[in-house]
Amino acid sequence: MATLPNKNLINILLVEGGRVSLLAWEKGALTQIARYRPINPDFEAFQVFLRSQLKTPFVIITDFIEEDFRNETVAHVTGSDRVALLTRKLNLAFRTTQYRTARIVGREKEGRKDDKVLFTALTKPELIDPWISRILEMKIPIKSVTSAAYLMELFAQTLKFKREPHLLLVNQEHGSGLRQTYLQNGRVIFSRLTAITDTEAASFEDMLLEQCEQTRKYVERIKQLPYDAILNIHVYTPVPMTDARERQQELLRFTYDAISTMDSKARLDLQGVAPGAIAFTLGRVLAGKGVPNVYAPLQTRRFVYLDRISRTLVVLGGMVLLAGVAASAPAVFEVTSSWERERQLVAQTQPLLQEYEILRERFPATPIPSSQMELVVATHEGIVAQTFHPLDTLSLISKALEASPELDLAKIEWELVEVPLEEGAAVYGDGLVESADVVYQKAVVAGRTSLVTYLEGRVESTQSHREAQAQVLAFTQALEAFQGIQVTPVKMPMDAGSNGFVTTTLDGELVRADFILELRRVSEP
Repeated sequence: MATLPNKNLINILLVEGGRVSLLAWEKGALTQIARYRPINPDFEAFQVFLRSQLKTPFVIITDFIEEDFRNETVAHVTGSDRVALLTRKLNLAFRTTQYRTARIVGREKEGRKDDKVLFTALTKPELIDPWISRILEMKIPIKSVTSAAYLMELFAQTLKFKREPHLLLVNQEHGSGLRQTYLQNGRVIFSRLTAITDTEAASFEDMLLEQCEQTRKYVERIKQLPYDAILNIHVYTPVPMTDARERQQELLRFTYDAISTMDSKARLDLQGVAPGAIAFTLGRVLAGKGVPNVYAPLQTRRFVYLDRISRTLVVLGGMVLLAGVAASAPAVFEVTSSWERERQLVAQTQPLLQEYEILRERFPATPIPSSQMELVVATHEGIVAQTFHPLDTLSLISKALEASPELDLAKIEWELVEVPLEEGAAVYGDGLVESADVVYQKAVVAGRTSLVTYLEGRVESTQSHREAQAQVLAFTQALEAFQGIQVTPVKMPMDAGSNGFVTTTLDGELVRADFILELRRVSEP
């Protein structure tokens, strides 16, 4: 039998490659509940646990090697152009995973003053998909999916490192390895996880110096760290080191710290394992605003949004009920002061009470005024109007292919995205990963969503590359002829660049070229 929901309880799943730790946060205490491995007996044990926690939300934390960080500069644009540009680059860079994000981390000071953008993704989604799918099957809300690298950014904020220009945080976690996270002015730029062998653990300091030197050379090579800059390195270990001290070596300034000696805002019980920086940070952020979401897409967090919408409607109904009670209170007081006026009021309201009884049989037990009911109905219709059926889109694509019979579609993917309110509305730009909650909630309620479909295929022509391009353009025009369809070419047969790919037959009579189109279907106003 499922237990009653506990509003103060949050379940945390820490995925570390081949090991998964289940923790619980309740009333200022972080406690380890169980450990799992990605095998069938442990999956079954996890499902048994989920049946007893049907209303308790989850936070997913990843700490494995398969996380990619790419720093690029892109043209400085705003509004919908920025959204389209970053979305297109994310799709091209990380097409095999849905756990991806982009955010602007700065701007160049010279030249065109392009934006500096950090693109990150969990490149091996199969490490967390089996756990997430089982949670969603139970309709349990997932509040966020965040990596250890972004937790280290929050860790730096708690230690007042936001103004540190070049900082390398090194945290040693039990059973996970050595994580190095490079930050500029408190913002993550790069992070990597290194496994520690028994031999390296015996000579921890020598191994640490070597790994930090490799990290410095890499961030210098990607032009994120000046060659003559001093890199401040803070090493955080579960227990004090026997030779803990400050030291400097070739522009690397090391400071050794022990988590066990730091002031924690939470009680940490990890079943005999000394807490590391991840547990320390979780205790801090869960006691505050909570763990912000970085990687979870809308589909993964859908039960969180549905829960918020239902709670909003309940609050709205309660406010309307209280307003009605407040409006009728003076009349009630006046009736109790005069029996004669009470009898007159009863006689006058008797017909209204009869009508009320009739209406009550048709409506819920707590009716609300018509104006508020109209608001609720309009909100419901706005949400329903955004229900896009992929089969309808596939039907339009099939009709449009009649204009270009030589096209061969190889892949069709789609996703639901939000449409910004106005120019300047930030989806990635402000760097506050938690702001996506408000953006998506307002987008759903306000009807600002769009279905984006990606079409990949190949075109063949017996004439020329230009004729192949014309076939794709004819297909694009046929799609745009349908109402509510917007098409953006991502890759065309005649595109020039390193990503271009065109083939011909040996006799030169047949040309084959690839193309990618972005099809956006928007709801009607």
